[in-house]
Amino acid sequence: MRAAFLILTSILLFANCRQDKTVVDKPNITTDTPLTVYNIDVPYRFSQPLLPAYNPLTVEGVELGRKLFYDTILSTNGRTCSFCHPQAKSFTTTYTDLGLDPALYQQFGNIPMFCNEAWNPAYGWIGEFPDMDHIAVADLNGQIFFNTNIPNLITKLKASPYYSYMFRRVFPGQDIYQPGVIQEKVAFALAQFVRTIVVNNSKFDKKIKGLAVLTQSEGRGYDIFMNDVQNGGADCFHCHNYPLWTDNAFHNTGLDSTFVGINRGRNNMTGLSKDMGLFRTPTLRNVSLTAPYMHDGRFKTLDEVIEQYNSGVHKSATLDPIMTLPGKEMGLGLSTLQKNDLKAFLLTLTDSTILTNPNYGRIK
Repeated sequence: MRAAFLILTSILLFANCRQDKTVVDKPNITTDTPLTVYNIDVPYRFSQPLLPAYNPLTVEGVELGRKLFYDTILSTNGRTCSFCHPQAKSFTTTYTDLGLDPALYQQFGNIPMFCNEAWNPAYGWIGEFPDMDHIAVADLNGQIFFNTNIPNLITKLKASPYYSYMFRRVFPGQDIYQPGVIQEKVAFALAQFVRTIVVNNSKFDKKIKGLAVLTQSEGRGYDIFMNDVQNGGADCFHCHNYPLWTDNAFHNTGLDSTFVGINRGRNNMTGLSKDMGLFRTPTLRNVSLTAPYMHDGRFKTLDEVIEQYNSGVHKSATLDPIMTLPGKEMGLGLSTLQKNDLKAFLLTLTDSTILTNPNYGRIK
């Protein structure tokens, strides 16, 4: 998941990102009272979030992480975490939109959206990060990400009244201003903020609460999504289940029959033959906002994704048994109307409030 914090060159965006460098002189937290627990408002039908004891959520830690997320102070090239994860694009974007070479999909993978990460047990397309709390460490240490000069970062943080105070506040009694430690604490703060980004206000969420009604097409699409092939469905629910719309597990869903490079999937991490071509199931929340699709961004539209599973599944030794359940041997066989209905349902999973929610934006 190194692409989760991938920051690469762009002269134009460098100029724009300079606005992020403003640091307020006084933090919102002004007293040395005990840290305030940050309680995530658990959405309807969600389980309790998975929060590590070693990096508990606090109001102060979330604020610090949010400030860092939009601040160029972390880099030597004017980039921020929001460079690859802009709120206005549901905390993801494309390499093309960044003015970068699309070939980067084959090196780092698709840039993931930050969405309901507090319920995610592992991170990265192949689960290469067992926790979110250390992902940014690689970005801070790598030359191709922030290209951070750690001694200079420490100097800048110490010189900032805001950061000097907030790091002492969030991590009291710890000597954080030393190489190795500062990267971890920055990553901890960023993880705290990202875990607060909750997406749960789609049309379908409202339907579950009795606050909205699906159209006939959306309703038929839901039935296709939730039924197996023998009952006229597409078996989507096996991997994409409510309310997260992901099982957070790893599957080979038949994108390829042979595997090289990034397409080797989880095998690249474990070296196990059984993991060849396996990738973590992405959430379908805000799927209409997060093109391109798949780990390598190979599909530009939802129509392409639907057709892949309708008629393009490739056989291999590690193909998930879900893909070969009775009735699926020759593909799903969905009609044009059924594919359109399925797409209509997928569009009901969009929560556009994430794009403008002030709680997730830059601290003014």
